[in-house]
Amino acid sequence: MDCETSGLPMMNHPESGGVNGHAPELSSANLRAVFPDGDIYAVSDDETLLREAARYGLKAVAMDESGDLPEDSRVVLFLRNHLLSREIRKRFRASRVLFVPISSFDTELESALYTLRLTFLTDYAAAVGRTRRWIDDLRSLTEPIGFVSNGPCSAGTPGTNIVCELADDLTLDAWASPTIGPGQWVGVGSYCEIAITSRGPAGKRPRPFTIDGTAVASGVLAARDPRFDEAGDARISAADDVRRELNRRAPIIMRLKGGVLTDVRAGGEDFTDALREVTNPEYDLHALELGLGTNQHVLPHVDWTVNSQLNEGAGPVHIGFGDGMTGAHMDFVVAEAAHHFGPSD
Repeated sequence: MDCETSGLPMMNHPESGGVNGHAPELSSANLRAVFPDGDIYAVSDDETLLREAARYGLKAVAMDESGDLPEDSRVVLFLRNHLLSREIRKRFRASRVLFVPISSFDTELESALYTLRLTFLTDYAAAVGRTRRWIDDLRSLTEPIGFVSNGPCSAGTPGTNIVCELADDLTLDAWASPTIGPGQWVGVGSYCEIAITSRGPAGKRPRPFTIDGTAVASGVLAARDPRFDEAGDARISAADDVRRELNRRAPIIMRLKGGVLTDVRAGGEDFTDALREVTNPEYDLHALELGLGTNQHVLPHVDWTVNSQLNEGAGPVHIGFGDGMTGAHMDFVVAEAAHHFGPSD
């Protein structure tokens, strides 16, 4: 299998206290894999996030003052109140930027602080190591990838058992270098997952993957692309209610055939039609993303009910629907599954 990479080395496109009762000692140590030398600046449009980042050892700079940063600055950019824009990118054209898009997921303060904490808890070197191993496997892959539950299932709940067929020619979105160089801009999600994505509604172009079987998701996320349109805005707003209800009733049982979600249920309720509407009916629940998670290091600290991008790569696999522009992009994260190559026994 030939794997193309996009961008540079493979570029993709919380308040004090612990997560889920854990209170790990947080610092900027893990970020030194990304920025081995020099001061690391936290830049944000939110004062509370800046205070927290300073507690963990970063130099805090308000967005309005970021024009005074030195050339070739090492920046972790937390956007809570603004979606990413061309103007914001221009401010950091000479910097090395790790971008954390809080505003695309959930702007509530508790969620923003949770995302900040997981940014510090992420082991970037380990995530890159997993990414490179996956890339090596995918380059030589001739058989499907299977994901099967690796633990006992609760009574009445099926386990995950899906088979993913991949096209021969793939473009993988990921970041496979531990460090970020001058002028490079990397989303934190690109450290935490390998994304195989499909563009456009069904029938417009060949699909890079198909998925068949049953997947059990521990949580679902809803994201907004900064390029959303008017119809998409309404669907994305409605998607948050669907997301909350699915997470409240988790685990979420998904059945897929040929890469299409045919049924999704949680707590005995059918959410298939609701999900089709909020992700844009034109896509008809064709999966647009197969994500291979590489950030399992944060798993003990994950709260699956939080709408945070850092949850995406914590599970071994996630499946995404919708484009984030004409409707919500919704990722269903399978937290407990082991992968294998070839058909199931």
